[in-house]
Amino acid sequence: MRTATRQTCAFMFVLLLACAGPRLYYLRSELPILEGRFDLAVAPGPWPHKDVPAVVSDTDAIPDDLVLPTLRALMSLPGASDACDPNTGGPRPDASEYCVALYKTPQDWRVSWPIRNLMKERSSCQPPFGGVDDESFGRNLPIIGFAHNHPCATSMSSDDLTRFPAMKMEDGLWTMVSYAASPDGQLARDSRNRLIPAWAWLATGHKDEPRFYKWNPAGEVFQWNEDKALWEFQANCHPQEASGMRSPRMLLPRCSPELKW
Repeated sequence: MRTATRQTCAFMFVLLLACAGPRLYYLRSELPILEGRFDLAVAPGPWPHKDVPAVVSDTDAIPDDLVLPTLRALMSLPGASDACDPNTGGPRPDASEYCVALYKTPQDWRVSWPIRNLMKERSSCQPPFGGVDDESFGRNLPIIGFAHNHPCATSMSSDDLTRFPAMKMEDGLWTMVSYAASPDGQLARDSRNRLIPAWAWLATGHKDEPRFYKWNPAGEVFQWNEDKALWEFQANCHPQEASGMRSPRMLLPRCSPELKW
């Protein structure tokens, strides 16, 4: 009787594992954090997605061979696109925003596992400011920037424009920086000993017609042109300051020329 019970339990356990399927993302509550701060989450890496391989490249900037598969993979995650209520135009309860860190190892360029947020469609990416814990190289690798999706085809928010790598200063305070940096305060340099600029990326639009954007800390916004296979400059954008009870997550940036979506 005991043997039969054990066999039944073992079968049910295997069945549960099979039904659960492979992991697709992490919840923020699952991640380790630094110094007891919720914003200093540490994401695992690399993301073992079949379409997002690590990229070996001699370029001094993060290669599009990593960026573009990452943006497309984000749009394929549950609730990441076309998750809008047709009656209200707002997000359904399952609408999800995912955020990943793009980073550099001594050997290649990689992307972290996605962190899932169930939030309104114009919420900003909540990056793992604590860095990435890579399975091969450990922590304190330089983060080049963060990529995220908007589930209801919306544009970037003012808050999105301000999300760049964070590092710890000598005085113990944390600050965002305009260059690739490791959380312990080291700035990354390219093969010519130049600082590597930081970038942010957004995947929005619809699953069958995605739109990809990137911008730098100066607010220069580019859109990916699939036909020409290049990033085209769109506008110079700057975040609007929130006033009263309004959140910068709900404000569109000021752009010149006006950014068309």
